[in-house]
Amino acid sequence: MTQSDSDRTVDSPATGLAQDAATADVRSSSRLNLIWNVFVFQLKLAFDGIRDVLLVPASLIAALAGLLAGGDEPDRHFKRLLEFGRRTETWLNLFGHRQDGETSDDLIKPIQERVFETARDNPWLSKTGGQISQQLDGVNARLARRSESDSPD
Repeated sequence: MTQSDSDRTVDSPATGLAQDAATADVRSSSRLNLIWNVFVFQLKLAFDGIRDVLLVPASLIAALAGLLAGGDEPDRHFKRLLEFGRRTETWLNLFGHRQDGETSDDLIKPIQERVFETARDNPWLSKTGGQISQQLDGVNARLARRSESDSPD
């Protein structure tokens, strides 16, 4: 019984090049995802830091207002401030732990889709991204070779 041409796997230089290109595309896409995720994380950290800086004087003002107003609930302003802090922390979703409900990720997602679409559809960006990815692959290969030659076996 013979195997048909469609059932056989042929290793040719063209097949190898296609596989290399596909692997490079995956690496390039993974690197773009990493860059995007770090960028978004930095934005979220900045927002979180600004919020924290603003909460410091706001908490002191809320405490002072409660002390001056007195009454049955002198801490009502402070409790409202804490609730605001919890809501903004949940909305910010800094570490991506929240999967349900509205978060800042809902605002970021359409921007991410547009950025990735532009990167994919723009020939210059696509070519440049591919070249950068190839250079990084070269650096990784050299480091791996150096590491292998330096390891005591």
